[in-house]
Amino acid sequence: MRVCLFLFLMIGVVLVTTEFSALSAEKDGRKAEMKRLLPPKVEDYKTDGKDEFYDRQTAFRYMDGAAEFYRSYDFKLLMVRRYLKAGYPPLLVELFDMGSSEDAFGIFSYQTEEEEVGIGQGSDYGGGLLRFWKGKYFANVFAERETPAARRDILTIGEAIARNIEKEGSKPKLIQFLPEEGLSQGTIRYFHLHQVLNHHYFISHENIFNLGARTNAILATYPSPGEKGKTFLLLIQYPDQKQAEKAFLSFLKAYMPEAPSSKTVKTEDGKWTSARLHRQYILVVFDAPSVEKTEQLIEAVVKKLPTK
Repeated sequence: MRVCLFLFLMIGVVLVTTEFSALSAEKDGRKAEMKRLLPPKVEDYKTDGKDEFYDRQTAFRYMDGAAEFYRSYDFKLLMVRRYLKAGYPPLLVELFDMGSSEDAFGIFSYQTEEEEVGIGQGSDYGGGLLRFWKGKYFANVFAERETPAARRDILTIGEAIARNIEKEGSKPKLIQFLPEEGLSQGTIRYFHLHQVLNHHYFISHENIFNLGARTNAILATYPSPGEKGKTFLLLIQYPDQKQAEKAFLSFLKAYMPEAPSSKTVKTEDGKWTSARLHRQYILVVFDAPSVEKTEQLIEAVVKKLPTK
């Protein structure tokens, strides 16, 4: 009996050690690849030779509270590198391996309000900060203070990094289901957790949509021509229909308890909200100027969704 117990414990130790070794090798591979992507020298800028790496467990040491935002996506590893040039402010690069191109786009889509500068598969520049995504990577490049020269250098380093990322990635599949007419492309937000949804459109302090790591969600904006305000379209994909049904009932009970069978209500500000459950998807239109607008958007999405 003791021999069997000893063998069982030894097998457990071997399995844990093997798994740890595999994870360590995977992390080392990610580090090596990220070092390859960041050039050691760009024109007169050179690295200070003090690269830093942070994973999901150690990211708090560098980003403090902001780490939870990145962890809400499939963030794997962060590499931080500083570039120095005599007489100029240092430039800092933060390169994130987001695990997938969908989540690289998602983290980029969190804030897209500045100038598109044509770097990577999507970019945003303002106030001395360049943000861009390409493939499974998301990057921040910024200077301590913005000057015309700093802007030029930031964009030069960003372009060099983007060139080194050879493989492009795909945007989240949910985007293809959005109605294109009237869509404000720069407002598309992709996320998994309700905290991110609340940042863009507050729903509830509670997670009434049952959002989690295995749910995919898109929030898009449709400005109303000739009218003040804008209409929001929320599309959520659940792992299966049962989970979608449970989340739909949770949302209706908390947000639209008095809604008729049509699941459409007029809010206090005179706008309209409508919800629909379709297989493993939940569709909600907020702040529409009319009932017809909610129906138009929802029907347009349903027509595009997979039939099975």
